[in-house]
Amino acid sequence: MIICIFEVMERCYLREIVCESFKKAESEIPSHSRYALAMHIADKTTLSSKTLERAYNKYVSNKESKYKNINDSSVNLLCEYLGYENYKEYVKANPVNKKPKESTAGPLNSTRDDKVNKRSALIIIVLLICALGAAVYFFSQAPGSQTEKCMVWVKTEYQLIDCTTNLPPEYRTQILPYDKNKLKNFKKVEVTMVTNFFDEITSKPLLWYCKNNDEIEYFSSPGLHPVTGKTLRAITPYIIEKYVPLHSNNKSSFINE
Repeated sequence: MIICIFEVMERCYLREIVCESFKKAESEIPSHSRYALAMHIADKTTLSSKTLERAYNKYVSNKESKYKNINDSSVNLLCEYLGYENYKEYVKANPVNKKPKESTAGPLNSTRDDKVNKRSALIIIVLLICALGAAVYFFSQAPGSQTEKCMVWVKTEYQLIDCTTNLPPEYRTQILPYDKNKLKNFKKVEVTMVTNFFDEITSKPLLWYCKNNDEIEYFSSPGLHPVTGKTLRAITPYIIEKYVPLHSNNKSSFINE
């Protein structure tokens, strides 16, 4: 939905830029044929007249839908022709909800201007519909709604459940409100001698531990133990040396470090 909004907005701006460029050309040369106008703009911008005619057919006349989109450098050149520094400055000076400019190119363009204004109004309606659809989708799919979804600790990680679920006694954990960060990042992990315990650049701990029934348990994030509620502590070299299982062939090298 969000992508749809941006695509429609961009096409709206590209159409207006191409249309305004041809209108400006009409005020600068006596001949108002499509070919003559394109040649005049090409001479002023270094763009090819063929590219300009195709851009007009694609964005204004809607005759060449298969023609590829005009590239960024070409758009910037047209914006410079219209008196703007680049496309970004054009968008800034011409917001979508800005009142359409009055035509100064004469009565021959009145019908075309009416069509452009109608298309602009239609695009605004499409944008509003897309925005409404995106909002409805977001709120209907958001798992963070605590009235509908919760989470519970299952062996080594949190899992989503319905908040009304009755857990069997063997779970020994309480149902918690949905927490996106904890659901994604808080895990119980098994460690070995090849585990990275500290960040190689910052030296900050990457694991946290808690002693539970004479056993050390390791977790990927700080917080509370999901079963006992004890506060987890950051890993230290002492805990690694004392509790991490050592193989006979690398024990001495580890201690020397």
